[in-house]
Amino acid sequence: PGRVYFNAVTLRTRPAKAEDVPSVLYIEKLEIDLGILALIKSTAKVRIDAKIASGHLKGTISIGKTRTQVDMSGIDLPAGNMPMKEIIGLPMSGKLELEFKLDLPIEKLKNGKTGPDWTKASGEVAFECPTGCTFGDGKTKLKPKLSNARNQAFAGEGIEFGKINVEQMLAHVKIGDGQLELDKFEAKSADGELHVDFALTLDQEFGDSDVAGCLRFKGSDGLQKREPKTYAALTTTGASIGPDNLFHIKLDGKFKTMKRLAQFCGPAVKSANMDNPGGGGNSRPNLTVQPADETLRGGSAAPAPNPPPPPAPVPPPADAAVEQPPQPTPSADGSAGSGSASFNGSAAMPPNAEAPAGSAAGAGSGGPETR
Repeated sequence: PGRVYFNAVTLRTRPAKAEDVPSVLYIEKLEIDLGILALIKSTAKVRIDAKIASGHLKGTISIGKTRTQVDMSGIDLPAGNMPMKEIIGLPMSGKLELEFKLDLPIEKLKNGKTGPDWTKASGEVAFECPTGCTFGDGKTKLKPKLSNARNQAFAGEGIEFGKINVEQMLAHVKIGDGQLELDKFEAKSADGELHVDFALTLDQEFGDSDVAGCLRFKGSDGLQKREPKTYAALTTTGASIGPDNLFHIKLDGKFKTMKRLAQFCGPAVKSANMDNPGGGGNSRPNLTVQPADETLRGGSAAPAPNPPPPPAPVPPPADAAVEQPPQPTPSADGSAGSGSASFNGSAAMPPNAEAPAGSAAGAGSGGPETR
């Protein structure tokens, strides 16, 4: 037990492929204080004080037989020095602020083993970019982490992606009562619009937690002019266009195999009415039929939807009198009626194509004229 100082510490991520570029975390000065009293109680308690470029990360990590506790905070952390690429799939620049608190009990689980029980976890996470952050560097391709090998292989070498500038961003996550919920998300950017709704119903094993979430987004006209490839990447994700004129991606399934589905969703965890995004709940059921496997992929186009079949005629009652059609009578001048029909249908889109909208309208006039 005691206090240890390290200078010029470099941490590198392990690339999944030989051609992948590892992320590097450089810590100018690291102080670790191992508490003596904690060791007496069979608990390893470490105090960390790290200087990362112009930023500062400090806090405590306590690991014992009955629980794990984390209390960390960081200010002015350079995003370029953090492993953001592994988290979001793109490099990031700008200054970040971070708060992370977690109390995770260690108990005997339903599988008979002893380990962390996430259903009894509590804590919170706050992540903020106060001003001037950028996602992407204009060189790195976006490589989304998809839920199965087939879709991951389809993504290939990644998607061309430039830069998206964010003036301000704030996210807050609350953990407790068997739930993990993103209860606050704000993002301000002239390059587009983003809304995130996310919640987990926690399982003892974190990866088996049930996901309920939705991503809604669109690029701006300014982004289309400045970064056409980035704008195209946003519009060819396979997401559906919802009634709010935003692209929708529904998040569903278990966390470790989370699916990204081409479905209208809205704030899924809050039961908002997407027929009226600004209104309250009690929405009508969503009758959009989805294919069995629609995890989003890139580069496919959706076929045009087929119009619905006409309704079957209703037969007359068995005892109804048979009516004879009226006989035409000559007239000096006659005209036929005109009619129109239209439909507007939406269908589920296959992976990675914009949601098609089909409409047809017809107007007809004509008929026999007897002179």
